[in-house]
Amino acid sequence: MGFIQLMCFMLSMIKESSQNAIERFFMKTGTTGHMTQQAFSLARQKIKWQAFRMLFDYGVNAHYVNYAEEIQRWKGYRIYAIDGSKLALPNDGALRHYFGTSGAGSTSPTAQASLLYDILNRMAVDAQIEPMKVGERAMAEKHIQRLQELESFEAGKELILFDRGYASFKLAQELLARKIRFVMRLREKFSTEIDALGCGDHMAELAQGNVRMPVRVLKFRLNSGEVETLITDITDKAIGVKTFKKLYFMRWPIETKYNEIKNKLEIENFSGKLVSNIRQDFYATMLLTNFAADFFTEAQEDVDREQEGRGNKHRYKVNVNHEIGVMKDRLIVCLLEDDGKKRSEMFQEMIDLLKKRLIPIRPNRSLPRKTPRKAKFHHNHKSNC
Repeated sequence: MGFIQLMCFMLSMIKESSQNAIERFFMKTGTTGHMTQQAFSLARQKIKWQAFRMLFDYGVNAHYVNYAEEIQRWKGYRIYAIDGSKLALPNDGALRHYFGTSGAGSTSPTAQASLLYDILNRMAVDAQIEPMKVGERAMAEKHIQRLQELESFEAGKELILFDRGYASFKLAQELLARKIRFVMRLREKFSTEIDALGCGDHMAELAQGNVRMPVRVLKFRLNSGEVETLITDITDKAIGVKTFKKLYFMRWPIETKYNEIKNKLEIENFSGKLVSNIRQDFYATMLLTNFAADFFTEAQEDVDREQEGRGNKHRYKVNVNHEIGVMKDRLIVCLLEDDGKKRSEMFQEMIDLLKKRLIPIRPNRSLPRKTPRKAKFHHNHKSNC
């Protein structure tokens, strides 16, 4: 394979033995030739993982340029969430040494992943994969820097939602300096001054040494009876406590995004055991999940227009499971098509296929959070030694 073919092959969701995947790739693309699994392993080592990272970053910038007029906002803000997740790695000593471990006896090779996710536009804006010793806040700081580097960055119009594990004086101070808005959920005993406040809308100060930072405090009671505490730098009183309560719970899609990445795109089914292989696969999957987001957006816009005025009991949306299946079979063939007109027609065919398999949107449904699963893929199982 040449460089372009090799890159596209690695984006073709290799979720079977490499040899079978290679043979299927040649068949799907109508390419004559032969390549052994060993030859593929040697060839991929010549490609830096940063190439996939660059493609991912380019795709993010292109998305915000191409969809500038369609970008969804909340009260003028683009809404992001940051969250981390552990990724099970192949059972390999070198990966165990580099990334660290987790699980019973701390023997399972594991990496720490983190996403900066545009909730309303389904876009993974930044993604990090690091050893377990790298903290979530450190990864969040990298996300913040990357957000500010975007061509589409708008000072004062970017808003990030943080769970209680991220709240810190330093992080809030950095966000203020970069002119990025924030809403942070606080843990108990974060601030005795804030703990003493009752439910409602308050102004308070965070202090570190001689530095004091004014913040708005929003406290409300959940259905469980627990009191939730949020802090923000948004002081617009037209946005009240109830609105912020709804806003904070808008971060839930980042949880479902991890479900898509892990269970539908099977990110933990890595195709190699070198550190560079892990990073290659990670950023290839991040690029693919953003491809899926763009296809979803295009198809859903058509679906919404076609449903308008029909009076259906439910609204309908694109089936993500079906979408991933369509991408597996057709995306790489589209990318390798040199004729721009034919490539556009092939992309439209994919969108038309997505519109044929819709599922109803049933509001106010919730599913219980699942307990951690055992390693899903055989090469991730830890050894008995």
